[in-house]
Amino acid sequence: MSERLLSRIGICIAAASLAFTLSACRENEQDRPLTFEKGVYEGMPDQKLNEQDRGELRARTHIQQF
Repeated sequence: MSERLLSRIGICIAAASLAFTLSACRENEQDRPLTFEKGVYEGMPDQKLNEQDRGELRARTHIQQF
């Protein structure tokens, strides 16, 4: 193989590697935590239920009891 052909192949491989590397960096994965503490929930806190929702849940669980 000629030196020029090897040079072109090397450039193509480098360009393909760069394109693959850049496509793997999804925006939604940026700044996400990479380490976690066992037993610690770090997500958004749950919303509090109002009395009407609690009553509906109690009624549903009452129906499901057997």
